[in-house]
Amino acid sequence: MKIFFLFLTMFFFLNCSEKIPHEIVNSDQIKYSFEHILNYNNEDTIFLKSQFDDCGEWGGHEELIKIYRSERKITLTYKKFGVDCGVRDTTGTIVQNIKASENISLSNSQQLALMKYINDLIKFKFLNAEISNSGNFFSLNNTKEDLKISHYGNQPLLLKSYNDLMTVLKLPKVNSEK
Repeated sequence: MKIFFLFLTMFFFLNCSEKIPHEIVNSDQIKYSFEHILNYNNEDTIFLKSQFDDCGEWGGHEELIKIYRSERKITLTYKKFGVDCGVRDTTGTIVQNIKASENISLSNSQQLALMKYINDLIKFKFLNAEISNSGNFFSLNNTKEDLKISHYGNQPLLLKSYNDLMTVLKLPKVNSEK
């Protein structure tokens, strides 16, 4: 009878102990993902826009990266524009012509590289602002316009971060020499 009572007591203690949710046990393994920032109903897109100083103070070619949900995958569309510094429209703006376009279904490592680049955009806002007539322009925004970051100048760290991202995405790097 004592064994039965001991067994019954142990059974109640083990079954009545508080269950710790799996998320709390593994809290050091937080999952960052574009799944959390892009809506399931395909309403939101993240835009990474860049303009380089190929033509000095007049600007230069632009590159556009769009990150969005396509069906159940996180997808990226990349467009690179080419310029001829001597060709301008009626407002004096350099004419941009599409030079390359690609669609990529993003792997986990590519998504992490994009997150690192976005993190770098935020970190570089804490650097001393440059005053210059020419430089590179990098921006991040979304269609809801509740996410906006931009950076302008000749900061080599930001160009390096962009080129590191392009390497992971298997897209052409930007030549920093004019």
